[in-house]
Amino acid sequence: MTADDVFEPVSGGSPALCHLIEVTAMPEVRYSLILGSLQASAQADPQVASAYRFAKHVLFQDPGLMGRLPQWVAGLEEPAVVALSTYFWNRAAVMSIAREVKRHWPRCVVVLGGNDVSYQTKTVFAEPAVDVLVHGEGEITFREVLRALAVHGSPAGVAGISHREGEKVVTTVPAPRIMDLSELPSPLLSGVYDKADLAASRTIIMETNRGCPYSCAFCYWGGATKSKVRPFPLEQVKAEISYVVENAPQNATLFIADANFGILPRDVEIAEWLVAELRRHDKQMFLYTNWAKNTSKRVIEAARILYSHKLIAAVTLSAQSFTPEVLEIAHRSNIRTSTYRTMQREFQSYGIPTYTELIWGLPGETLETHLDSVEEAITAGGHPVVYPLLLLNNTEYTTETFRDEHELVTRVLPYQVSNPEMQAEFVVGHARMTQEDWQRGLDIRLAGAVFYNCLNRCVLHYLNLRTGVRVVDLYARLVDYLENVCSDETVRRLAANQRVTWEDPAALDHSLVGELLDSGAIPEHLHYQAIVHRLTALDSIATITREAAEYLYAGLDSHDAVPRQEFEAVLAFQAVAAESLADCVRGDNRTRETSLPEDVHTLLAEAGQVTEAAAIDGEVRITLDSGNLAGTPADTMLLAIYHGSVRVPRALQPAVVPV
Repeated sequence: MTADDVFEPVSGGSPALCHLIEVTAMPEVRYSLILGSLQASAQADPQVASAYRFAKHVLFQDPGLMGRLPQWVAGLEEPAVVALSTYFWNRAAVMSIAREVKRHWPRCVVVLGGNDVSYQTKTVFAEPAVDVLVHGEGEITFREVLRALAVHGSPAGVAGISHREGEKVVTTVPAPRIMDLSELPSPLLSGVYDKADLAASRTIIMETNRGCPYSCAFCYWGGATKSKVRPFPLEQVKAEISYVVENAPQNATLFIADANFGILPRDVEIAEWLVAELRRHDKQMFLYTNWAKNTSKRVIEAARILYSHKLIAAVTLSAQSFTPEVLEIAHRSNIRTSTYRTMQREFQSYGIPTYTELIWGLPGETLETHLDSVEEAITAGGHPVVYPLLLLNNTEYTTETFRDEHELVTRVLPYQVSNPEMQAEFVVGHARMTQEDWQRGLDIRLAGAVFYNCLNRCVLHYLNLRTGVRVVDLYARLVDYLENVCSDETVRRLAANQRVTWEDPAALDHSLVGELLDSGAIPEHLHYQAIVHRLTALDSIATITREAAEYLYAGLDSHDAVPRQEFEAVLAFQAVAAESLADCVRGDNRTRETSLPEDVHTLLAEAGQVTEAAAIDGEVRITLDSGNLAGTPADTMLLAIYHGSVRVPRALQPAVVPV
């Protein structure tokens, strides 16, 4: 703001208009926890409530949003204040909105807040359209900014902000953390959103606590890492859950955005309350959360309650790496790997699927140690899900000292390859990882998604059990098969395009990927989705499954450990299972019959790959049923398979112990 463009103090008359805007990566959402919290807190102050009226806007960040923003901003009612919630994935869109707002209404005060811009004063104010930056938790600080603007026409003196004063940028003293969360009115119960907004939202986000006791060097949990966990009042949490269950649409997703759900004893009670409310309203919902890393018993009990009532499909175990040196560098040595193994065994005893998050590219990690971690997850009975490392502002990894010490090499790439404005800084090399290794790790990730997650899981485990070759090393050999050997040319082209797109996002073959995926497909792991769609669309999935398995078999150093007749039996079973997967992707409701020799079935059952069953005449007959997944959108299902939330066909899932 310049001296001529400040917000005039409110002195009676009509309330000033404040637009609250969030650009979200989630489709079909009208309810925003962030915007609701800001408005509810602001209106709790009578002076602010009388001075302002609020309009909330949730914009879905599809690839065409940037082109529509100028016209959208031009259609807004003239505001006095515009507040924008900012993260790395929406920063380009946020800055575009800020510029358009200033172009139309130069006297409007533009306020930014959020994890990506907190304490990033220099870079944020390089954008002339920004007037005020809120650091850390925003509810009370933003309310104070609105009050100061209403009374004085300037936010000067408000703690926890940076703001323009003429040609200067002034940063005030830090605002204290909100220790008593009962001070914050509920965005769900305060009336800032009506029931229709919840009914029109596919995803509802809420918090039961804030804070995180860990200090992971790659994480910035709202600035509350290595801090005491602060709970919202339990009765408020229960009332919010009741309100959500009553008003959210059938099959909506509830995201509990805690850093470590299950860390507090009351979290079991919260899980029980959610189940009871869903029963009372005869409604089905899905729950997603970030599970506690170290507190096994409460996590397992809460997960058991939720899984037995079909609220969750799997539990996330956030290992990130099993390499001691890497965990030490990341300040995660206090998150014990022994706890991970104990929790895996516990979840397996209840038949609860898990997936293990691993980060590829952590400082101190080599390609070899990363693959060791992938195999550790597989051996423990988990499901590895690999994410490339990206750098988040305000984390230790982003400091110059850390970058220099570990020789970080980074590249700014789209977080979603189909959406070039969603920029993030990826680590593509460091002192122990070459850029070639980084690319190789991503190639193996794609091979794992296609062959371990979808096509050849049982073949891979069978060959591992018979030969001792690690599962991860087996599917790593299929990288060459995908790009150079596969008999389907389109699959080869997709695999090759995945590789070049990581080097140059502009190389994404939109026509190739687009002809296989709907324009509204979830834009995550697109090449994996496209490859599986290709195989299912042409009924070639069984052919490729067999071909890939034969490629592995031919590459074995010795075939003596793998009886050919036994291998053929596993291959025949796996081909039928792949066809059942294709039924699921196409939405076909059907069953398929197959069988396995009793000794082979026992081998795979002990590895957790098939359910135990009785043999008849030395054969275990198996019915593969796609009906339970036939109505699931293909992109949703393929990503659920990738994340280990679904293992298809149904008959391959471990048996669930009744509650």
